[in-house]
Amino acid sequence: MPDERQTKNDKREAAREQARLTREKQKRQERLRRWLIPTGVTVVVLAIVAIVVLVVTTSAPPPQSADGPKNMVSDGILFTGSGGKMVPTKTGAVQASSSPTPNDLPNDGVAHIVTYVDFSCPACQAFEATNADTIQQLVEQGTATLEVHPIAILDSHFTTNYSTRANNVGACVANFAPESFYAVMKAMYVGQGQEQTAGLSNSQMVSLVHSAGLRNGDVDKCINGLTFKSWVTSATTRATTGPLPNTSTANVTGTPTVLVNGQQYGGSLTDGSAFTDFVQQVLAG
Repeated sequence: MPDERQTKNDKREAAREQARLTREKQKRQERLRRWLIPTGVTVVVLAIVAIVVLVVTTSAPPPQSADGPKNMVSDGILFTGSGGKMVPTKTGAVQASSSPTPNDLPNDGVAHIVTYVDFSCPACQAFEATNADTIQQLVEQGTATLEVHPIAILDSHFTTNYSTRANNVGACVANFAPESFYAVMKAMYVGQGQEQTAGLSNSQMVSLVHSAGLRNGDVDKCINGLTFKSWVTSATTRATTGPLPNTSTANVTGTPTVLVNGQQYGGSLTDGSAFTDFVQQVLAG
């Protein structure tokens, strides 16, 4: 009998110990759950924050720059002919603390065409609609070069500084995708905003750039962020106060101002033969 009681006691003690161990295990599991739930939430929150930061960082426009765009060290972008194509000349940028470096004007039998244009200017639109393709052909053939200076003189004709914003587009493309500049310029004239309105929004101008075949995230951000707004203002001031390089024309008084080997064109903006005749006369001396 004593042995039997001992056995029963042992069983009861074993059962109590097992129950105690089970309770301890349950308590540990409960503590672990209480720790894991907020930790898991924290991890999820941190992951969401990281995603938001990444999206904001990658989509935010670059800061505005006082320096000019690359490939416009003269305040303009220069195109020459090479292999039957119109090729932009790669250059550095005009630093905010320095002046532009004019291109040379060699006496080499080539028509060196320089235009001062405003992408918001209806008269520029008319000139380009008439002559842009002809000028491109002359450059591709090697019988001409073209230097385009985008300036903003018509902000007062719009309610949203459209002139400055439109010419910032030219600077953005010159900086990031100069080979697309001419195609984008044509598209900007085709889709040009109307005077006495707000003009085009930045997003509408981005769409025009896309329609010209250029899809470049840096260009899009530059347009939306008005990266070269300060440069557009400075380049406009330089052009309108003068002196202009390589010409007796003192300064720009209206757009388009078109020079061929330093001589200013004063003919019809909508008569293509008038401009080509002028080019031939200049070359003939």
